[in-house]
Amino acid sequence: MQKIDFDAIIKNARYFKSIIGNAKLCAVIKNDAYGHGIVHTARFLSGAVDFFAVGSVDEAEKAADCSREVLILLPQDYANTCKAIKTKCLLTVDSFDTLMTVCEAAKSMNVKAKVHIKIDSGMSRLGFSVSDIKPLLKAIKKCGYIDVQGVYSHFWGDTLDACDKQYEYFLYCANSLGDGLGKDLIKHIANSSAALLSDKYRLDMVRIGLGLYGYGNERLIPAKKVSARVIAVRSVDCGSVVGYGGVFVPDSFTRIAVINTGYASGLSRALVGSYVKINGKFCKIVAVCMAMSMVDIGVNDVSVGDDAILLGDGVNLSNDKVIVYELLCNLR
Repeated sequence: MQKIDFDAIIKNARYFKSIIGNAKLCAVIKNDAYGHGIVHTARFLSGAVDFFAVGSVDEAEKAADCSREVLILLPQDYANTCKAIKTKCLLTVDSFDTLMTVCEAAKSMNVKAKVHIKIDSGMSRLGFSVSDIKPLLKAIKKCGYIDVQGVYSHFWGDTLDACDKQYEYFLYCANSLGDGLGKDLIKHIANSSAALLSDKYRLDMVRIGLGLYGYGNERLIPAKKVSARVIAVRSVDCGSVVGYGGVFVPDSFTRIAVINTGYASGLSRALVGSYVKINGKFCKIVAVCMAMSMVDIGVNDVSVGDDAILLGDGVNLSNDKVIVYELLCNLR
């Protein structure tokens, strides 16, 4: 079971607003707002942010009535590009193929498509390189149906050394693009961690995703709480097998609580060894099945019907194999 505190999301947005100065705040609500519900999240945030960023046209349409600019972060095919232009969303142009698709769609509708250019500053995922800037400028001017309004990239790291290298590369590309077009572009590269790391990375806009939902800084408030119900309490002798493959074999007598969630609900088997909270006490997950999991409760007072908190209220199951992003998107 999950509960979303939308007031917490608004407070987190206002916190970022208070520290980013004159930069615009772009709320990243892709993938169902990281599992928080895109429709409600967009509605609650519409008065607190300047932009929304989504991953698809379908998501853009869900946020389109919130009176804010919507940037689609992923490249789209021809049909979805036409839909995006009709709904006046901002499209990402990340390659010459995408540029051609946008140009053809806009030309067929006899309108200019609003776009942000994506620069690959080091993640090797999407975007143009510095050697592409001159031919890109030529292609944009030749098309005549492209209105470039912004340029952006994405940090792959979260240290000053890693970010500085990307930042300088991005700025060179972004400034070259702006100079070539003869206009000021909205420049943005900072995600939540970079916006907190250094004010120089904030530029004209910051894209805040994880921070909106309460992670990355002690002043932020986790908005999502996920819990499961204890459906059985078992006594387990020393040497007994608990879970598939004998994943847990206690070396002394203990008690096990069985909770009604498992990997089908986003509780990965890689989370064995993490701690849930039952009646205010932290208890270790010792086995995960499809729809049930087992928790070592020892001498703690636990009964059938009690709630086991999996996320929120001071609980964060993330480890070196399962990051908090995955928990937010998948755990329910």
